[in-house]
Amino acid sequence: MPKSSTRTIVNALLTVLKVEQLSKSYLRLHFRCEKPLEVDPLWICPHVKLLFAEPTTGEITFPKLDENNKIVVNDKIRKLARSYSIRHYDAVTNQLVIDFVIHPTGLASVWAQQAKAGDQIGLVGAASKLAYHQQNLVLIGDVSAVPAISYTLENLPAQAKVQAFLAVNDKSDILPLSFSADFKVTWLVANSHQPDEFIEAIKGANIPNSSDLFFWGGMECNLARLMRQTLKDIYRDLSPDAIHIISYWREGYAEGEFKHRD
Repeated sequence: MPKSSTRTIVNALLTVLKVEQLSKSYLRLHFRCEKPLEVDPLWICPHVKLLFAEPTTGEITFPKLDENNKIVVNDKIRKLARSYSIRHYDAVTNQLVIDFVIHPTGLASVWAQQAKAGDQIGLVGAASKLAYHQQNLVLIGDVSAVPAISYTLENLPAQAKVQAFLAVNDKSDILPLSFSADFKVTWLVANSHQPDEFIEAIKGANIPNSSDLFFWGGMECNLARLMRQTLKDIYRDLSPDAIHIISYWREGYAEGEFKHRD
């Protein structure tokens, strides 16, 4: 009788190597990871779970497996954990790059703004629910999802069919991308006088419908809900599985206080 597969967790410490101020909205942190990560370059918008130290003790608590081989995540871990996109990973040097969006408050943002070489946080593995399988990709993201989409654009095969729509807070957030393929990337800068500009850009994009069309998006919760409905209205014959829009964050809420697929 075949044995059931055993789940494993990659619990590791990340050590800060360098901090860069990329733009008005982004800080780039370079880390050394104490353990190798399994990162497939063809994953669509992969992420890691970062674990921050408990403020009073400085202790980093990692999840464990119980006797049933299930991951145990208690309230303490959940309170101090945040999901972040992989911006770059070098399997040879075992170095990881993560771009943090800067906010005045928030556990991860405040930590990143105070971080210096030698500081440490925890990490739990690397993952993605989706991979590139020659789909006709349309990638849509606000400032929070730009790092994830940038990673995907830079790792897709040159022959891939892909369009990307990226909405950022400031012109300085339009960061250079390193790919040689003929991908179509549209940048939008937030305009308080045109709050629906992002939705209107998708409506006016004239994206051809096809059996291999696939939408991936990451953005604020309310915008994600509206984006999902907009795409369903335009592409009525498209399978629901071909529209994957994630709520990366929600105005006024910390991670864990809302559903990413709400």
